[in-house]
Amino acid sequence: MIWQETPYTIPLLMVSALSATLGGYIWFRFCSPIGRTGAATILASTGWILTFTLRQAGGDLPTKIFWGKMQYPGIVLLPTAWFIFAIYYTGREKWLTCRTLLGFSIIPVTTLVLVFTNEYHGLIWSSFTVDATGPFLMADETFGVWLWGFVGYAYTLFLLGAFLFFIQVMKCSHPRYRRQTSILLFGGIVPWIASALVSFGLNPFPHLDLTMVALTMTNLVVAFNIFHFRLGDVVPLAREFIIESMDDSIIVLDTENNIIDVNLAAQHLIGYTASELKGKPVEEMWPEWSSTWGLSNVDSGSKEIVLEPEQRIYDVSISPVIDWRDRTVSRIVVLRDVTDRKRSEKIKQSLKEKEILLQEIHHRVKNNIQVISSLLKLQSYHIKDEKYKQMLKESQDRIMSMGLIHEKLYQSENLANVDFNEYVTDLVHTLFRSYGVHPEDIALKMDVDDVALGIGVAIPCGLIINELVSNSLKHAFSDKKGEINISLSSINETIELVVGDNGTGIPENIDFRNTESLGLHLVTLLAEGQLDGEIMLERSNGTTFHITFKKKK
Repeated sequence: MIWQETPYTIPLLMVSALSATLGGYIWFRFCSPIGRTGAATILASTGWILTFTLRQAGGDLPTKIFWGKMQYPGIVLLPTAWFIFAIYYTGREKWLTCRTLLGFSIIPVTTLVLVFTNEYHGLIWSSFTVDATGPFLMADETFGVWLWGFVGYAYTLFLLGAFLFFIQVMKCSHPRYRRQTSILLFGGIVPWIASALVSFGLNPFPHLDLTMVALTMTNLVVAFNIFHFRLGDVVPLAREFIIESMDDSIIVLDTENNIIDVNLAAQHLIGYTASELKGKPVEEMWPEWSSTWGLSNVDSGSKEIVLEPEQRIYDVSISPVIDWRDRTVSRIVVLRDVTDRKRSEKIKQSLKEKEILLQEIHHRVKNNIQVISSLLKLQSYHIKDEKYKQMLKESQDRIMSMGLIHEKLYQSENLANVDFNEYVTDLVHTLFRSYGVHPEDIALKMDVDDVALGIGVAIPCGLIINELVSNSLKHAFSDKKGEINISLSSINETIELVVGDNGTGIPENIDFRNTESLGLHLVTLLAEGQLDGEIMLERSNGTTFHITFKKKK
């Protein structure tokens, strides 16, 4: 390759190195789609600038033709990258499907193929010569038919991208984002105007392609916006897509309490549109602001307010916006509807109070039952007749079985249900101690499922177990040796309570439903009357009572 020196070579090479550095850094630093497409735009224009510089520096026709062809990867990529960058920037990424991306690639790929095979068809250049009339050799080319078609395609993409930016400028209400978008729109227009001047032979500087200068400006503009506004992290539509969609009402006030901006939720809350509210004093558009809530002179802090007539409760948070001089330039007001949370907290507090009350009731009932049991015990000391003394003792055991349930409920976190396994174990061991029975003499076998019973079921079941176990301890074991079995199981919606022993058993001629025994009479009344269940007596191998009843909801 033969080279020539031009006054533009070194400056353009330096520009290319700077642009390549910026594009590479943005590509690896900002990995979001908007950051990557912005970097692709910079790198594509950098490739165009670099290869144009090398073509200009070429000192013979083959060198200029080679670098002229090498320009086209950057040239064909740039309009597509710019348009996709505009799509991401304006939040229309739903347009980018596999089909549309494939469509975008057809003309650029075809153009590249035609560039590198131009000698066979001349669709890119119909002629390519060297002009030696100036101070240095310049390429003199005549564009082919396809290249003019590609220029039309490129300008179409440019115009569509510029149109998207223009819509965004007109649509965006926030000054920061409007300024940001305007800068990008300007940076994108300049190189295409310069390219149009060159393409149509209107370049006032024939030895310098103004497009390269304009592309350098575009690279700096895109890089500045990505770095300064952090486009690679948050797209400028974040305000519209996030703030506008928030359930919280957001109002921005200036130092004179005039409304600068409001989101959609605030418009619904106040009852006016943004255009009706902006620039107006908040006290005028929302009289309750100062008259009812006294928020006019509050620069920062929070307060709870109630809106009539719906009685909705709002947490109001006011934060100052401070400029670089440490002066308050505006205030941001955020109103959050906390009605449901407040009502939920009130319900939870009410439930907590009721739990405490129920615990206190169970505690007092247990203590009162203990007092009654103690009175019966004291009374038994003054009774000489063993029959009546035994009757008082049985009454004590019955009262104890009910008191034990209230004690378990008082100690439990669940005040509605009793842990029946634990309750039965404590009840039977208490009866063993009451009758002076040692567990080594009379064995206790229990098979109680993990069933939680409400107090309306637990008390009659406890009394039934108390009566049946007491009967077994008193009458079943003549030699004070034997076994008592207790089981409680739940199958579907039916509960079965089984209490039995392997003692002497109840004689066949005794009907447990019609007996003078108060205990068995109580068992029948509780099982059939209070539990609405069925009771059955099995007399084989001792005595076993089967009681079944439905779960109560």
